[in-house]
Formats: sequence, structure tokens, C-alpha cells
Amino acid sequence: MTLILAAIALILCCAFACLIRGSGAGAGKIIPWFTVPAAVLGLAGSATVLWEGAAHTARLPFALPLGTGLFQADPLSALFLLPLFLLSGLAGLVAPARMKLLEDQLHHGRHGFFFCLLMAGMALVLTAADGILFLILWEIMSLAPFFLLSHSDRTPGDRFAGWIYLVAAHLGALPLLLLFASLTMQAGASDFASYLAVAGQGGTGLLFVLAFIGFGAKCGIIPLHMWMPEAHSSAPGHVAVLLSGTMLNMGLYGIFRVVSLLGGGDPWWAYALMCVGGFSGVLGILLGAAQSDMKRTLAYSSAENMGIICMALGAALLAGRHGAPTAMVLLLAGAFLHMWNHSLFKSLLFLAANAVKEGTHCTFIQRLGGLHKRIPVTGGCFALGSAAIAGMPPFNGFMSEMLVYLGFLLGSEATRGTEAALVFWAAFFTLGGIAGLALFAFTRLFGLAFLGAPRGSEVLEAREPERLLRLVMLFLAAACLGVSLAGPFLFRALRTPLQWFAQSVNMPAAFTDADFLLGDTALGWYALAGVALLLVFALVAWSRRTLLAKNPSEEGLTWDCGYRLPTARMQYTGGSFAHTLATVLKPLVRARLRLPRIDALFPSTAAARMETPDWPTAVWSNLLFRPIAALAERAKDLQIGLVNLYILYILMALLIALVWALGWT
Repeated sequence: MTLILAAIALILCCAFACLIRGSGAGAGKIIPWFTVPAAVLGLAGSATVLWEGAAHTARLPFALPLGTGLFQADPLSALFLLPLFLLSGLAGLVAPARMKLLEDQLHHGRHGFFFCLLMAGMALVLTAADGILFLILWEIMSLAPFFLLSHSDRTPGDRFAGWIYLVAAHLGALPLLLLFASLTMQAGASDFASYLAVAGQGGTGLLFVLAFIGFGAKCGIIPLHMWMPEAHSSAPGHVAVLLSGTMLNMGLYGIFRVVSLLGGGDPWWAYALMCVGGFSGVLGILLGAAQSDMKRTLAYSSAENMGIICMALGAALLAGRHGAPTAMVLLLAGAFLHMWNHSLFKSLLFLAANAVKEGTHCTFIQRLGGLHKRIPVTGGCFALGSAAIAGMPPFNGFMSEMLVYLGFLLGSEATRGTEAALVFWAAFFTLGGIAGLALFAFTRLFGLAFLGAPRGSEVLEAREPERLLRLVMLFLAAACLGVSLAGPFLFRALRTPLQWFAQSVNMPAAFTDADFLLGDTALGWYALAGVALLLVFALVAWSRRTLLAKNPSEEGLTWDCGYRLPTARMQYTGGSFAHTLATVLKPLVRARLRLPRIDALFPSTAAARMETPDWPTAVWSNLLFRPIAALAERAKDLQIGLVNLYILYILMALLIALVWALGWT
């Protein structure tokens, strides 16, 4: 715990040091000198807690007006602290160059302050062991991204991204306020240890709903995702790493923490998690596959991956209730490993997409194409990240999904003859469908942006980013591969937190060595298969290079089906690539195809356009935001600038309060 607190203190020192340095570029240059040592200390402290499996506590040296000021790092906290500190160090490394590129749009000191405040806020949230303290730190963490997103208000899109994030953050905080207020009233204290007594009192269903809404909005579960596409697509690269790779995990942490505090709850909790998770997974990747902006596709795929993790958590709770400990081990391990994996490959993809934006000033795939020949390092890293997120062996995405598949199969076997078996099978095929859609979405994204011929002049300006960013991307790409090869070791490291979480949700019996055997064996064979695939790839690459050295080749046009002068207009566009899928799944995608009206026999130009609206957000807008806006517009008539009328309002309020106090209702 000492190392973790020291890391947080270093990050906070960096925040105030940035303010002191002011608006100059020097504020950005000092960030790595604090965040990298903090990351090393935090990783060491988190790994120690994870290895020991014991809770480490610390208390503020001064009393708070409310709450106990208690901090605690336990195995669940350590699981989420590890990717946080790793990505904080990497984001801090690449931040100075990103800030320099935006120096005419931001105040370096203020930007560095809120950047570090976001990192420290997330670490403090993960270690808070008091409900009131948790809410205070949650609000600090939630406010910091607003100032990072609104660094430039020159375009309506940037302004909209900042404000919609702020609105969503505050709306998501309201259920959490009710949640922790209810827990504190029932327990008679605000520390998490006292909340454990509430689990045995019953009536915790409403508390779970409040937690799922509040924390689900933070992790971007559909339909609570309305802030995520705008915020992630507008954020600079170093900020997008924190938003996508770590802040989404805060919502997952809240769900895991509340479920553990309330003892696992009723069976319908598991069904709710699986249903909402499956809906978010399918719809998230469908909406992502139809986007024309690289960053928006990545943002919607985050909703997909958060859905997979929620499905795995719900299935683990269901397996535990039906006495299937091996299935519960596989599902929980798959959920935790997928959280780690998502942090890695999503950070890699956002950094690569940001490198494309910096080099071409464009992320609209209809204007890109042929980027891989001009920026091969960025293109290669994006290809590896796309393979990982699409669940292609031998990368880490399929490693965690494989455990979830096995957990679904064992869960269906253990619950044979009951309705739970049908739920497990439905989840199995839903996950398979999500994986297939993810492969389609990222084949489309990489193929249209990096392969083929350039569609716009922006591609001609593409340049590789600076060496440090390339090294960070290569490190993350290697991590996506290395994690899959180290699967058996990571699975064994998860044994203690899995035992801890199972006990907190009232698992009937402790896990045995036999419950971990299948996962260990499966990951071992997966690692061996990965090594074999790498050797085959290396052999093919060496053979190709040897043959080309003996038989030099010349570059020319690809076989062109009889066209003498092929152009980029003959390539697939984003809309045409996704048209068939959008047509087959029209009830879910709700894509609109706008065809041009052609009157002349030989029209000069004509173009069809496919639009894919975010219909869950539109539903929220029609049901909630527009009625509130209309009511607020009418309420303007109450404020007409007359002091006498305002005095009348005050007198009326005092009269109503007096009647209420006297009991004349």
C-alpha cells in the first residue's frame, strides 16, 4: 500500500508542478519525469498486493467532516490498478509531443494538471474503502476529462463532445449518490466493511439496479454509452489512452465491487448482466462496423468489449449458484483477463489512429487508403491491434474469450435440464456472433484505411510519428502477443483474486486445484500453438525473402479486370463494404440508404450514401432530453428580471416550508 500511495503522491506532485510551470511547453516536458517513476512504483505495489492476496489499508491523518477517510488495496483493486499504472506511464511518455502539436489550442499547465489529476483520481477511486470518500473521488475523476476534452472549442464537434460528457457524468453520478446513501443508512456507517452487513438484510435488488446504471454509464454499456463515441473521437491520443484503456475499467470495477459487497445477490442479477452485456456487445460492434470515422469505430467497439465482460460476470454468478466451480473459475478469469487485454489493444489502436490523424489531419476512412505503404510501422501496429481485438490467434483477445467460451460450455453441462442451460448456450452463440462481427468490422477498418490506393490527397501527407510514439506502439503490440504466450502464468496469478471474489459472493465451497486445471491446460496449449504459429510465420517470411532475393520482381498495377486505368473510385467505400451486413441486420442497425436521383442518360456524377444513426442515443433524447429541454424552455417565463417577482417566489417558498414544518399537509 505504501508503494501505491507513493505513486499517487508523485502523480499529484506532477499535476501541481504543471500548474507552476504555466502555459509554456515546459509543463508538458516534465510529465514523464513524474508519471514513469509513479508507474513503476504503482506496478510494484499492485503486483505485491495481487501476489499476497491480503488487503492493505491506510487512513488519512486528519478527520473528514463525513466518512472515515479509509483507503484499502485488496486483490480486486490490484487487478484494476495494474493496467491503470501501466497505461499512465505510457500515456505520460507520449503526452509532451501530443501537447506540442496542440500548443496553439491549449494551456500546457492546465492541461497537464487535469491530465495528471485524472490518473491520480482513478487510482484513488480504486483504493477508496469508504462510500462518501469514494463519491468525492469519483466526482474529481469524472470532472477532469471535461477539461481535457474541451481544450479546444473551435469546432462544434469539440464543444458537443465536452458538454455531452459532462452531462452524462453527472447523470451517472445520481444513481451512485442514491446507492451509497442507501448503503450508509442501512449499515449505519460509510466504510465498505460495514456495507457487507447489508447483504444479509435482503432487498438489495434496487441497490444493484442503481449500481448497474451508474457504473454502466461510466463503462459505456449500451444504451448508457451516449458520451463515449463523441468523447473518444475528439480526445487527443494521450487522453484517449486513459479514457478507453483505464477509465472504462472504473465502471467495471464499480460493478464488481458492489456485487462483492452485496454478496452476489439474486439469480436475476446474473440474467440482467448477461442480457444487457449481450445486447451491448452485439449492438456496439454493429454500430462500429458501420462508422466512417476510425476513432468512432474504436469507441463503439469498447461498448462491445464491456458487454463481453458483463456477460462473463453474469455467467460466473449463475455458475456459482448452480454449483459449477470450474465454470465459475473460467468465466471470472476470462472477464479479468479480457479487461487487461482490452486495455492493451484498445490503447494501441487509439494511439495508431491518433498517429494517422496527426499525419493526415483526417480519420475519415472514405478519404484514406494505402496508408500502410507510407507509414508501415503505424500500419503494422494497427494491424496487430485489429487482429487482437477481433479475436484472432495467437493474440491476447482470443485467449480471454477462449476461457469465456469454455465457461459457457461447462456451465451449460452443469445446469443441464434447467433454463440456465439455455441461457448459457444463448450466451455462447451470442459471443460467437460478436466475434464474427468484430472480425468483419476490423477487416473493413484496416482494409479501407491502410490498404488499396489513396482516396484523398491527405494520404500523400502521411508521415510516421516521432520515434518515442512508435516505440510505445511497438511495446503495446508486443504486449498483445506476449500476454497470450504468458497466459498460464497470468492464470496462476489470478488464483488468489478469484478465490477472494468467490468468497465475497457467497460461493458454496472454496475452489480446489481441480477447478483451475482446465484453464491452466487450455492456456498452456494456446501458448504452445501461438509459438508454433509464430515459427511458421517466421519460416514463411524467411522463405519469401530468400526467393525474392534470387528472383527480383517489379512493381506494377494489380490485375485490373480489363481496366486500363484503375482509380481509387473503383474500390470499396465504407458504406458499400457494410451494406450487405446492414441490410441483413436492419432491425438492429437501422441504416438508411440515400440513393441519388438520376434523370440524364449519361450523368456526370452521382453518389449513394448510407447513414447509420445511433438510435439508442436517439431514444434517450426523445424520452428524456427533449422533454426536459422543452420544460426548461417554458420555465424561462418565470425569470423575467423583476426583483418584486423574485421576492414573491421567496415568500411563497418560505410559506410552503412553514406549512410543511407545522405538519399542515
